[in-house]
Amino acid sequence: MAERRSPGTTLAGRDTARRFTVDELAREAGTTTRQVRALQTQGLLPHPIVVGRTGFYGADHLARLRAILRLQADGFSLASLATLFRAWEAGMTLDQVLGLDAPSHPVADDDADVFGHLVGVVGWSTARRSGILSLVPSTILDQAAAS
Repeated sequence: MAERRSPGTTLAGRDTARRFTVDELAREAGTTTRQVRALQTQGLLPHPIVVGRTGFYGADHLARLRAILRLQADGFSLASLATLFRAWEAGMTLDQVLGLDAPSHPVADDDADVFGHLVGVVGWSTARRSGILSLVPSTILDQAAAS
């Protein structure tokens, strides 16, 4: 049978050799089938490629699902993740997402003193993850999604 792509599937030109059923995808990512389907319904995870009556997910689906789960564990809300993924799909830079100019000096991992005064402020934590995205509280991204 011919493959039928569901809307939102962006697997063209990528390695799709490894295919997963929804159960296999959930197991690989360490989550539940119900969570996978909920993320699809909310538009955060593209629908599978349907062959016959079975949906198959690829490596891109697994990578995106793992990113969603990791960012959720870091405190990002589903609304903020939707904003980030829309921006990523549009090819936006972090500067564009934040609506800020690039910093006047590069921020190094050991520059904790630059942001240390924000620890304890609601939504801010240095323990979440290293890197610049850990500095964006989910409340800011939620506000961006609402506007």
